[in-house]
Amino acid sequence: MSAYATRIATLKSEQAKLAQRQSELAAQRREEVGRLAEKLGVLDTDDDVLAGVFLELRSAIGSDSSRLKQLRDAGCRFRSPKSERSKRHTADAAPGANGADSHRSL
Repeated sequence: MSAYATRIATLKSEQAKLAQRQSELAAQRREEVGRLAEKLGVLDTDDDVLAGVFLELRSAIGSDSSRLKQLRDAGCRFRSPKSERSKRHTADAAPGANGADSHRSL
């Protein structure tokens, strides 16, 4: 019985550590999202607009729609260094390239 009780205590301790780590990662992600909003100049946007944007995002994620691809492509262009964007743009402009529509402004 003692080995069983020890194992239960160990598992509970591991569970508590994992819960703490999850909380730390969530806080870190909130900070990252805030920094991104600030970098994009939308930190002061009213909550209703931000909620609407996040609802649209959640809907696109849930349906795995083409809108999600558009959002991902726009984000990738924003986050990529200018030289990388230039390389990608050149590759997209090549004959037969199929990415021209994915680089529309949102």
